[in-house]
Amino acid sequence: MMATGRQTDRGTVRSFTEMDEAAKRQKLSLRQRAFEILEHSRRRDVASRVIDDLLVILILGNVAVVVAQTIPEVANQFGNTLFVFDRICVLIFAVEYAARIWVAPEHPMLSDKRELVARVRFAGSPLMVIDALALVPWILEVLYPHSNLILLTRLVRLLKLARYSPAIATIGRVIAAERRALLACVIILSGVLLTCAAVMLAIEGDKQPERLGDMSKTIWWAAAMLAKIGGGETEPVTVLGRIVAAITVMLGIFCFALPVAIIGRGFYEEIRRRDFVVTFAMVARVPLFSTLDAASIADLVNMLRARTVAAGTVLIRQGDPGDAMYFVASGTVEVTTKTLNVRLSEGDFFGEMALLSRGPRTATVTALSSTDLLVLEVDDFLRLLDRLPAVKKQVEGIAASRDLG
Repeated sequence: MMATGRQTDRGTVRSFTEMDEAAKRQKLSLRQRAFEILEHSRRRDVASRVIDDLLVILILGNVAVVVAQTIPEVANQFGNTLFVFDRICVLIFAVEYAARIWVAPEHPMLSDKRELVARVRFAGSPLMVIDALALVPWILEVLYPHSNLILLTRLVRLLKLARYSPAIATIGRVIAAERRALLACVIILSGVLLTCAAVMLAIEGDKQPERLGDMSKTIWWAAAMLAKIGGGETEPVTVLGRIVAAITVMLGIFCFALPVAIIGRGFYEEIRRRDFVVTFAMVARVPLFSTLDAASIADLVNMLRARTVAAGTVLIRQGDPGDAMYFVASGTVEVTTKTLNVRLSEGDFFGEMALLSRGPRTATVTALSSTDLLVLEVDDFLRLLDRLPAVKKQVEGIAASRDLG
């Protein structure tokens, strides 16, 4: 009886242990799914798109409410409704922030950290800081309920759009990367501004003491001229003053064109860098190139063009001349000939037969879903085969085993 009791106890303990482990696995699975939805770790996730669209609508709606509450007529008539909408937005933003903190340990860059450390580090990331700042106006309104200026602090929530707009995030990275060059532009602009103001004070100060009689007035005049908005009612009365005014306007063109050129080039380089990284990752997933080293993949990336097509797009038509081959990075395509239908998915490639035989396409290929492709033009295809004999052997071997255009 005692032995049976101990066995029963051990069985009960084991049962509770298994239940506890199952609960932990379920919790971990839920957290992983929440991470996929919130942080876009899975491409084209419907739930992720729905959440993003909802949050963008709430952000824009909240900013619109702030503007509406500054209009007395609207505030008097719809004040309570606008207040309730704002509180609903704050509640959703708070839940979103807490959820992102909760899923932080699932982030690939933080998965090797302890959960508390991962969450603290994630909370310090720029986008999470913006999310935290979006909640600050609510705290200030609780502390200062009768201050109209606190209402305007809600406009900081507009910055949350940076998370949902890759272009805004890209511009932020460009400005951060080019901060030293932009700082030099600010120094140059300040020097030009002070120099023009000082020269105008020396030339026109005695002639127009009411308008150009001290540095504060000439600095304002120089700023207006540099920005090409004119000097208002203040016009030089001497020939030398007019010459200085003309030079100031021309210097303004240079001072404002320089940072625009820096940001424009930085934006271009950032787009190229991002496209390179994306294409590199797509190439690395193709089994045909899995044996290549990083240098070879980098060379190959320069030959390939990334292309995304919608479901139903006809990529190749039977009988057309062959001008490129395609690698499927994600998605599914269907290859149709007179005798068979074949589906190709991530890692497969097609279109090589026409390039090898220099003949027309022998099949029609249609995208069955939204598909990411890597396109290799015929000239680059031939150069690739000459440069990489191992890849050439694999392509010819696969092409010999199938009859796809």
